[in-house]
Parts: sequence; structure tokens; C-alpha cells
Amino acid sequence: MQRRTKIRRRHTIEAIVGAVTGSLTRPQLLILGRHDPTGRLRPIGRTVPLRPDAAGQLAEHLSAYS
Repeated sequence: MQRRTKIRRRHTIEAIVGAVTGSLTRPQLLILGRHDPTGRLRPIGRTVPLRPDAAGQLAEHLSAYS
């Protein structure tokens, strides 16, 4: 019988919250972005839907940018 080993790699980078779905007081998920070499914000991914407790904690730190 062969033994198998599962290896998980994780690569992390910093990202900017570029958008939220839902509202600033009740965010549902976050759209994340990074600046490209020209300085333009490019989307790189999104979060999973936020749990209510995490959404509440995050809402305290969100504000509209114009």
C-alpha cells in the first residue's frame, strides 16, 4: 500500500479592498486589487462570503472613497 502525503502551499500578498458587495455597513464579500506597474488598480480576486461577525468587524473600518 502506498502512502500519500498531501502538501499545501500558500502564497500571500497584500491587497487593497477595491469594492464590496452589499453595503459599507453590511459587506457581503470583498473585491481585492493590486496596483500594476502603471499605477492602475487591477482586480486580483475576491473573498468568500463574509460571516456576519466578520462583516460587522470589517464594516467599522470601511469608508467610501471618491
